[in-house]
Amino acid sequence: MKSYPLSELARNASAVRHEAARAPVAITERNKPRFVLMAIEDYQALAQRAQDPRHAFLLKDITAEDAALLERGLDAIIADAADD
Repeated sequence: MKSYPLSELARNASAVRHEAARAPVAITERNKPRFVLMAIEDYQALAQRAQDPRHAFLLKDITAEDAALLERGLDAIIADAADD
């Protein structure tokens, strides 16, 4: 994710807004991420996903982050079964 300092947003809002239309951008304050600027469609999709925790994936579509989460969960289940 690209990031921009808050001062850049104030000076060049058009460029930052243009970048946020393509992908979320982090807005930093004192070199720390403070805000995310994103297109409303991206936000709505994210909010919709958060409301319904059930989500089905095709293996080819799963993100690396979700794959790692799934793998950790399966490892925990296997470890619990081995302890029984």
